[in-house]
Amino acid sequence: MFMSALLRRVVGEEVTGVISHPSGLGEVDALEVSPSTLTDYPLLIMDVNALTQNTTIRVYVKADGTNYRLLNSAIFPTDFPANVKTVRIILSPLSVAWKVSLQSAVAEGVARNIPYRYVKKVGA
Repeated sequence: MFMSALLRRVVGEEVTGVISHPSGLGEVDALEVSPSTLTDYPLLIMDVNALTQNTTIRVYVKADGTNYRLLNSAIFPTDFPANVKTVRIILSPLSVAWKVSLQSAVAEGVARNIPYRYVKKVGA
């Protein structure tokens, strides 16, 4: 019985898009996911190759169901290994909203496109 649980196929839907990160210095919500039912968003991948300035990436979750609380934060590329141009954010299964924000230390000069993708669990 335990083995069959491990071998179950997870059915999911891949979601892709592009975040337009503005040139300014303020913290900007880049992506927000507000599931209305228990849904699993285990992995979010963002291609940050277009960023030219140090950028703080923050992940928030509505842990209490109402208010966003900071889950973690890192500065790209300072807090990342050399030559890494993709940010991977791993989240636990949640039934509450979460969001990712970006904040450049120095204005980018122009808006930067940040492609992203994640898999939304829709069944088991």
